[in-house]
Amino acid sequence: MSKEIKNVTKQSGIVFIGKVLGLVLGLIFNVLAARYLGAELFGKFTYIFTFISFFPIIALLGIQQGIVYYIPKLDEEKNYKFKSEIITISFLIVSLIGVILSFVLILNSDFILNTVLNSKEEAYNSIYYLVVPLIVFLALSQLAQGVFRGVKHIKPFVINQDFIVPLLKILVLVISIIFLGNQIETIILSFYVSIIIGCLYLINAIRKKDLFGKISLESMKNYKQVLLYSFPLLFTGFLGFISQKTDVFMIGYLLNDQDVGVYRIALQIGTLSSFTLVAFNMIFAPTISSLFHKGNIKELELMFKTITKWVVTVNLLAFGLILLLNEEIMLVFGYEFLFGSTALVLVAIGQVVNAGVGSAGQFLTMTGHPFLTMIINFMTVILNIFLNLTFIPKFGIEGAALASLMSVAFANILKLILLYSIHRIQPYDRYFLKMLLSVSLSFIVIYFLKLFIDFHFIISILILAIAYIMIFLILYYFVGMNNEDKRILNEINKYIKLKLK
Repeated sequence: MSKEIKNVTKQSGIVFIGKVLGLVLGLIFNVLAARYLGAELFGKFTYIFTFISFFPIIALLGIQQGIVYYIPKLDEEKNYKFKSEIITISFLIVSLIGVILSFVLILNSDFILNTVLNSKEEAYNSIYYLVVPLIVFLALSQLAQGVFRGVKHIKPFVINQDFIVPLLKILVLVISIIFLGNQIETIILSFYVSIIIGCLYLINAIRKKDLFGKISLESMKNYKQVLLYSFPLLFTGFLGFISQKTDVFMIGYLLNDQDVGVYRIALQIGTLSSFTLVAFNMIFAPTISSLFHKGNIKELELMFKTITKWVVTVNLLAFGLILLLNEEIMLVFGYEFLFGSTALVLVAIGQVVNAGVGSAGQFLTMTGHPFLTMIINFMTVILNIFLNLTFIPKFGIEGAALASLMSVAFANILKLILLYSIHRIQPYDRYFLKMLLSVSLSFIVIYFLKLFIDFHFIISILILAIAYIMIFLILYYFVGMNNEDKRILNEINKYIKLKLK
């Protein structure tokens, strides 16, 4: 096994473990917020926060992706001085733009609330003014992620994102509810405390690794190259984010707060399985850059096939559980969330499609084709907006989920076609069929097992989920795993054992 595959396995293992913990803590937070605040208050906050979340993307200017591309190159050239300088310049620029954007949004609050958001209730005003300043801290946290991805040391970011931030959210929410009751300020306070403390933790972690440096005039001139590469990624990231959030925003604009709250929960549960793709992409992106510049295309293709198969496997397993237990899952958050079960299934299908092409988008970006990714995302946004405008008035939140599914399918299939036409790389092999067989047989067994189980819905979810995963693992180990899978699993196992000692 090569050094690059071992590093991706090790770092992705860290992200994977962190994401599992983060998902558990995030689920606890969502259950508490949804049950104590109700769908309407939860929906109000979600609507405003979704809108505000667009602006950290603008403040970043695509730099967080640009440094993921440049840092591995600078490490190869042993140009450590310029590496520390571009990190420092990036933080200064993003901070400045974030502050400017916050002021602009506050100064134009009446127009934004009344016209852009169609939010005329007084309750929205306080949420808006309180949430806007978080733009700066959200942008800096995302920039820190780019730094840690670039240096291939993702652990500090994982600790922050998947442990510190979600744990603080839960603690502050519980304490706030005890003292303030079921008020919207409780969830705002939980976001404030967790995001600001998390951001400061990340900046301090970067400082401790001596990744900040003094800025020289020559570095400012050379930094233009980073900005020129990053600028298309600003549009790529912005368009990608719009595509992901269009459904939530348009539900809030066209429907009501309760629909936003219910759909938000369906979206979060339906996309839980995406953590595998996120985990691998975080580490795989700089590795793509390194191997591509070395001309090692065969190893890239091998990693692409293996990673995509794992990502698809997890997403198919999650989709099977959601298909079997969608009503029981939504019931966990309260009876008023039950009507979101169909939307949950549609969102889960979209995740399977998204996982089906693996890291195709990252391949295009990290091999010098960010403009193509930007064009695809632009086309996807236009399609997504059109489909949401068409489907939401007719089908409600199910229409939003269907629009999202169709948009995701369009974007990912197009990325895969372009990747193959440029690099002659595709992620599929005969082991995919064995994996599909293992998942299908496991689903059939659990489907019939469910007919004979009549427990409380939470107990049923736990029993069937554990049985489903265990049956699949046994089948897949003997039917579908190849030698590369087993070697990587052994590496992950060794790493976990080492950390537990």
